[in-house]
Amino acid sequence: MPYKLNESKRHHIPKQRYKLSNWSEYNHALKNRGRIDLWLSDDIETWWTHSDRVYDGTGSSQHYTDQAILTCHELRVILRFP
Repeated sequence: MPYKLNESKRHHIPKQRYKLSNWSEYNHALKNRGRIDLWLSDDIETWWTHSDRVYDGTGSSQHYTDQAILTCHELRVILRFP
């Protein structure tokens, strides 16, 4: 709680400080902390895009399959992207 009564007179336990001896490993671990690996199957090329032009009636052709679009939306929801 902030602003405790007689805070200056209270006993304070200082935080323990850790001394790092391997800065390169520590820096590498910090970089990899937010790393996300995405593993996709080898047959992704067959179902990610249409092999032939598919017209949906709007005047433009569909480039990606419905499954590819749903996969991207699911990743967006899982990773909490806007």
